[in-house]
Amino acid sequence: MPAQITQNNVRLLIPGKAAGVAMLIAEKRAVPPKTALLEFYRSKTYRELERESSKYWHYSPEQLFAAGGLSRRAAGIKRGPGRSALLPFRDMILTLWRDRNSARAIAEHLAEHGVRTTPQNVWKFIQRHDANR
Repeated sequence: MPAQITQNNVRLLIPGKAAGVAMLIAEKRAVPPKTALLEFYRSKTYRELERESSKYWHYSPEQLFAAGGLSRRAAGIKRGPGRSALLPFRDMILTLWRDRNSARAIAEHLAEHGVRTTPQNVWKFIQRHDANR
């Protein structure tokens, strides 16, 4: 008869899952494994993994990485006013805009450079940064 996972023994599955997720975080964000592991330990996903009733113990490290939103979060980078991910591309965005490219075309161009954004975000960025508007 297979062993049953309970709140008392779910902790036996956590180290392997945590190590797998930490390696994914470290790889995707180019941070040291220890930093990645600490980030995972502080996440809501880890708290859910500790609860047997959440059934997160059933997920692979890749599924935990995706389900917890860990793939979308930038390591240590907080976004908000004055901290846009588009700021390093400001001159390119404004040049493309002045060359009559649409916000959608600019967003697609940024995707080629590894920056995922929406046309709406591009438009807001242009509104905020284009002095000639």
